[in-house]
Formats: sequence, structure tokens, C-alpha cells
Amino acid sequence: MTINMASPRVSKNPQNTQLSFELPHRIHTAKVYPIQSLNGSTVILYGHENGVKIVWRGGRPFKTSQPAPTPTQKTNGGGGVISLDSDDEGDSARAFEDKPEFEDDEEELDPLRPYPSTLQVLDLCFNTDVLHLAILPSSILKAEGPSWRGLESLKQKIIFAAACADNTVRLVTIPLTPPSPASKTRPELRTDFTSTSAGKGKWGETVTLLVSHQKPSDGISMTADSVGGPGALVKADSKPSSTEPHLVVASHSREVTGLLRLYRISIKSPQKSTEPFQSVYLSSPAKAISFNPALSAQYSSRLLVADSIGSCRIYDYKQLIKPAEDPTPETPVVEQGTWLLSLYTGFQTPRSDSQTSHVGAYAGFGRKSIVDAQWISGGKAIIVLLADGEWAIWDIEGSGPNASQGILGRQGIKGGSKSEYSLTGYLDGGVKSRSSGPPQMATSKFAPMTPGTRKTAGPFGARGLDAPVRGEISVMSVPTSSPTSPPEESILFWFGDTYALIPSLSKYWSAHKHGGSGSLFTGPSGARIVRVENIDLQGERCSGVEQISRNVGSTSLTSDILVLGEHRFTILTAGTQSKPRAVAKPDNRLVLAEKSANGGELDVIGIDQALSRMENGASRRKIF
Repeated sequence: MTINMASPRVSKNPQNTQLSFELPHRIHTAKVYPIQSLNGSTVILYGHENGVKIVWRGGRPFKTSQPAPTPTQKTNGGGGVISLDSDDEGDSARAFEDKPEFEDDEEELDPLRPYPSTLQVLDLCFNTDVLHLAILPSSILKAEGPSWRGLESLKQKIIFAAACADNTVRLVTIPLTPPSPASKTRPELRTDFTSTSAGKGKWGETVTLLVSHQKPSDGISMTADSVGGPGALVKADSKPSSTEPHLVVASHSREVTGLLRLYRISIKSPQKSTEPFQSVYLSSPAKAISFNPALSAQYSSRLLVADSIGSCRIYDYKQLIKPAEDPTPETPVVEQGTWLLSLYTGFQTPRSDSQTSHVGAYAGFGRKSIVDAQWISGGKAIIVLLADGEWAIWDIEGSGPNASQGILGRQGIKGGSKSEYSLTGYLDGGVKSRSSGPPQMATSKFAPMTPGTRKTAGPFGARGLDAPVRGEISVMSVPTSSPTSPPEESILFWFGDTYALIPSLSKYWSAHKHGGSGSLFTGPSGARIVRVENIDLQGERCSGVEQISRNVGSTSLTSDILVLGEHRFTILTAGTQSKPRAVAKPDNRLVLAEKSANGGELDVIGIDQALSRMENGASRRKIF
């Protein structure tokens, strides 16, 4: 059984297929889970104004006849969905175990609807806005073998951290397998609307509350530590210590000059509430944080902290600073990690009347502001996106092509006031970019005050030159065709109204290693930045981007692209070699714009007329 969406509205373009799902609530953030569920579904999580919605997309559908959940005795372990009825303390707890059954084969894509169906949808109610989501690095969830002892159970669950508007961070675990339709139609769920609130266990979920923030968190990140000391990685033949495997969650807020808090949660015995084990005051509020995705214990405890004033610093929470004095019961020791490295961006260039920087760039003096920063190359390098459209790579460990040593080489950090880039380029925001400097716009400093220009110049109109630039970097590990092939990464940039994709970072890096600079559409075939165009958010502002992994060799692109609007999320898929075919009119909450690779048989006018006829003759249906 699948949850059928409304018939989509179809338009043609030789580049991609675009599915846009309109939702009844405001969306703040979204994440694509790195691993698929047992039936092969892709899991998408997005935070909205009342909690988190989990969507299982594609995979093997439910069998048409599902057995109803039966009351069973409560047992420890097991992957079933368990709900407790404790109205009377004298009565024994009754539990319902959900055992979903799936077909043997995945669904065949209908030529009229060439995209996976939504198999199941689950709402977790928090009664507050979920502003940010964090999941474990894909390297941990996809690790094979016994090297991460004690963390194997994480692969059967969805584990995420949610930063909420009520100043809290919630760590949630829920079974990876989608709940069956029979489980969602239990009578108890229809009689008590509050029974599905997150934390009551109706879907087998657990919720741990992370407290001590006085302001909403501006960003979170999460990693996992195995046994063998404070987060050490052990081999299969090692003797485990008494330390339990645990998760580590980092959160930052704008308290005082910036506050970073780290929480440790046991995997085997999580508590309902957890206090931070480290609190670090920052010199300026952080812009983005992320844990190193490497499996090595030497790197997994390192946290990348990027601020908006032009510096990226690396914090290691396991390399503790020794106290200057002996602790006493009156003055206990406060656990504190070590700052390992600081990386600094370049300085802003002055702007003249005839030479204007990219729209949204900061004018004046000082370092270039950071929009986002992420780990790449398995945690051995850092990629950063700056406020003038420049992106750059710091090769810390010398992982780039033909790199003899990284920034931390024998001579220490290269450069003084600026950390040397290993590769840099510029994103095009509507004008042609240059490899030697930021994109230029030839506009006059003065404009007549008309109704059109007043909207642009006004304080509440369009974004001005000094307004902050919105953007994000999405890094995804690309599955390779051979297990012996080196790991590959796909990089997706969102900067203002520009979306660009590097399908293969290693190929692009190798093609531009001599020039040291790159821009859109430069380099040989297969080593270029692909500009993603014609993204239709129906006038809404973009609030995030993500990548969805695809099968190796399916198309020239390595991932589908998820673009998040204010009340919709759009999935872009590379086009197929199929001709356009007429379909029924969509619901106003689901819009599909399919763009085939060969352009089809209809021209633009013909497509527009066909869409008009579909809009006048189709019925509306409700999704979700």
C-alpha cells in the first residue's frame, strides 16, 4: 500500500524533472537521511512550526493486506513499535507490536508519473518550531565491519537532533522502518489526539531533552563515540572498557558574545534530560558548526566552528586543558577542550561607482564574511562559502591532487593574516563570473525614486548591498562503482538566487589544480560546475538545500537536489529519455514540472495550452 499523491502537473525542459510539494505549514529546515530503510525507501526529515515530519519515499511498497497489530507482552530490545497504556498502575502494561510487511519488488515507475511515490508519512509533534536539524555523518552510519563497536544499533534507527524555538535541543530516535498503515489506524490514536506527541513512545521513539540554553540555538551538529575511553575508536580485537558508546551533540547560540555547548548522551541508557558537559564562550557568534566525519578517533572529536567575521576554528573536545590549580570541592574542575587551528579568510576589496561587488556582498573594510563552511575529503579539508560569492578550500592534511603537504605542514600555517587557499572560485549570481576576482555589475550608484526602485531601496524591500547573504553548502558522499575506488564527494552550493553543483570534487580539483581558481562552466567536460536553473519556488524564499543520493551511473549527475521553500520543498531530478505525455491536473499542494532530455514533441506554446486544459478539467485532491 502506498500513499498516492495527487496527479502532477507536467511541463517539459531538457534539463531536469522538478517536483514541488506544497505543505500546510511553514518549513524551517530539512535533512535527507544517509541510509535507506529496510524496504529501500529514502527518508526525508523536515522541521516545521509544530515539530518534525518524516517522509519515506520510494522502495518496496506495503503489502495490500497487513495484519493488525496485536497486544503482546512488553519485551526489551526488538524493533517493533511499542505503546504503553498505564491508566491503572495495577494493570500490567499492554504493548502493541507493529510488524510491517513489504512486497518483494520495488514499485515500477509509471511513465505518467516518473518519480517514486510517497510510501509513508509520520508527524512528530513538539508543540514548538523546529529551527534546525542534525543527523549523524554518513561515514558513521555506512561504516562496515566491527570497527565501531557498540554503534551497530544506530543503523536500525533514525537518530536526529532538533533545535527548537523554546530554547531546547531534542535528541530523537525512532525506528528506520516505516510504520504500517494498520499501526497508524489504531483506535487509541483517534480517541486521544495528544497520544502522538513526540516522547510518548507510540511510534517507538525516544526523546532526550538537552537543556541550558537561554536563547534558541542557531545551529547544531552531532557525532558518535565508541567504547574505549572518552570517545575512542577501538578495533574488533580490542578489549572494551567500561565506557558506554554515546552520542555527542554540539549547539551554539547568540548568548553573550556567542556560546557553544556540548552534550553527551548514552546510547544504551539515555536519560530524559541531559546537561552539557562542556560550555565554551566564543569571541563572536558562530555561523556554522560541524563535526569531523572521519572514523578515526583522532579526528572524530574535532568540531569546525565558523563565524561570520571571517575565521574558521577547529575545536577538539577530547584534548582537555589541564587546570592551573588543584580542584577543591568548592571549586570543581570545569571540563574544557582545546582550540587546534584558526583559518582566516581574505579581506574585502574596496568598491567604486563603476565597479560594484556581487549583490549582497559587504562593502568597506575587514575580512570577507562566511556564509557556510563544511568538512570535505573525509574530514581532511574544509570548503567555505563567502559573502561575495567566493568559495574556497583549505587543504589541511594535504589530501588534494599532487599535494605534498597541507596547511599543517613542516612550515606551519601558510600565510600570516590570511590562510592560503588550495582552490578557489566564484559563483555567478546573474552576471558572468571571473576567475581573477568577484563578479562585477555595471550599475549606477544613483537611481530615480520610482515605485519600482523604492521597493529596492527601501529598508523593508529587496535585499540591499549591506544585507546578509543567505546560502548553504551541501556535501554528499557519492557511491562508487567499485569498492576499491577512492571515495568521491558531490558539492552543492546555494548562494542567494544561485544554485551550482560540483558532481565530482576530485575531478574538478584535479582539473583546476594548476590555475588554483575556477568559475562556472570552466574546465574540461566532467570537471565543471553545473549551474542548476529554473528552480520554481512560486515566489517563496529559499531556506535550505540538500542532496539525495542516486544509483551509480543512472545519469550524469550524482544526486537529486532538494530545495526548501517557506511552505514547499522541491526535488529536482535529471531528465530521462522519455517524451512528454499528458497527465491529469495536480492538486494545488503538489506541482510537478518534468523536463525531458530530448525536449519532447511540444513547443512552449503547445505545453502552455495543454497545461491550461488540464487546469480547467481536473479535480483537486489532498496530499499528506
